[in-house]
Order: sequence, then structure tokens, then C-alpha cells
Amino acid sequence: MKRFELPSFIAAELWRVLSDEIIFLRLEPGLRLTEEDICGRYGVSRSPVRETFKMLEADGLIVRSARRGVRVAPVSREDLQEVYSCRAALEGLAAASAARNAGPDAHEELRQLVASLEQALAERDVPAFFERNVAVTRAVHRHSGNKTLVRIVDGIEKQALRYRYIAHTRTHEMLETSFVGHQGVCEAIIAGNAPLARRRADRMIRIAHAVIAKALAEAYPAAPDAETA
Repeated sequence: MKRFELPSFIAAELWRVLSDEIIFLRLEPGLRLTEEDICGRYGVSRSPVRETFKMLEADGLIVRSARRGVRVAPVSREDLQEVYSCRAALEGLAAASAARNAGPDAHEELRQLVASLEQALAERDVPAFFERNVAVTRAVHRHSGNKTLVRIVDGIEKQALRYRYIAHTRTHEMLETSFVGHQGVCEAIIAGNAPLARRRADRMIRIAHAVIAKALAEAYPAAPDAETA
């Protein structure tokens, strides 16, 4: 049996906490992070902090440079374009695969998730809507039955979540776009129509990308392109 490593456990918990801090913008894009600050803030030693930084860097949530040290990854138009060009391909594939592979239990789960999403939209409950929106996306991925696809999507999920959160908290248009898009995709999945599910997912991502780009420009008017970030 593999020996339990406490520093790795601490790093995993710290990674979860700092991921949320970055995604939900409590740690602002571009903010400098130091081992000393993180150790003091969370009462941990340097070893798990270093491991956590490696994990966050792999997620695209922090960046390192010899000159500027460790920083929360800046937001940029180019980064958004890269993330959403990947999402456009992957979400369509996931939706089509789910339409082919999902069974009755999965269909019922999707119906319930869409209903809860509609309720949050009607109540204008942005935190609840965002949480349920993410739940729908993850359910579609899971019901695709494609484990490799899920691993690839997981690799860019946290970068995408931060951009999605920016738009969800700035414009009701993003909530409406997300609901209509997810509703249409889930209807196609439940109907077992893979080509339609793919087309609707592609369209949802394209529209969401445009809404997020607009919200990003309003929230961070000086947001640079990635090469100058």
C-alpha cells in the first residue's frame, strides 16, 4: 500500500481553495503570489505551496517568469480565443457522444438539471445559476462515455470557468444564452440526435464566446493580448 503523504494531501486542498479564489476573481488577474504570503495566509509550509503552484500552473491559472515571479494568470483576448476554439470542438463532440450513449437515467438527470437552471434564471440567482450551469456541462461530458474526452476537457475547464464567471456576473445576456443553449443541447441528447446535439453545442459555444469577449472588454478594458501579458 502506498504510504499516505500529508504534504500532498495539503497541496490538494490548497489547490482546490486557490483554484476557487482565482476562478471567482477573489485573487485578481495579474496579482503577484509569493510562497511567503500563501504560507502565512493558510498556515502551511513551503513544500505543499510549491506543489500547489505546479498544479495551478498546469491548469493555466498562474504563470511564472524569472523577472516577475508567480502571478495569477492575466486575462486576455488571445487566451480567451484559444480556450474557446478548443471548447468549440470538444463540447460539440461531447454532446454528440452523449446523444449516442446516454440512457434513461442520464436523460432524467439532464431534465432535472435544466429545470433547476431555469429556476435560477427566473429568480436571477447568479451564483446558483453559475453552479447549475457548470453542473449541466459536466453532466454532458460524463454521459458522453468518452473518458479521454473528459480528461482533455478537464485540462482547460478552469481557464474557461474564469472567463464564464466574468460574463455571468456582468451581463444577464450570458445567463439567457447559457440557458437556451443548454436546453437545446439537452433536448437533442435526450432525443438521441447526435448531429443536432453537436450543431447546437457548437452554436452555444460560439455565441457564449462573443458574449464573454464583450464582458471581458468591459470588465478589463486594458486586457492585453497574451504575448504582452
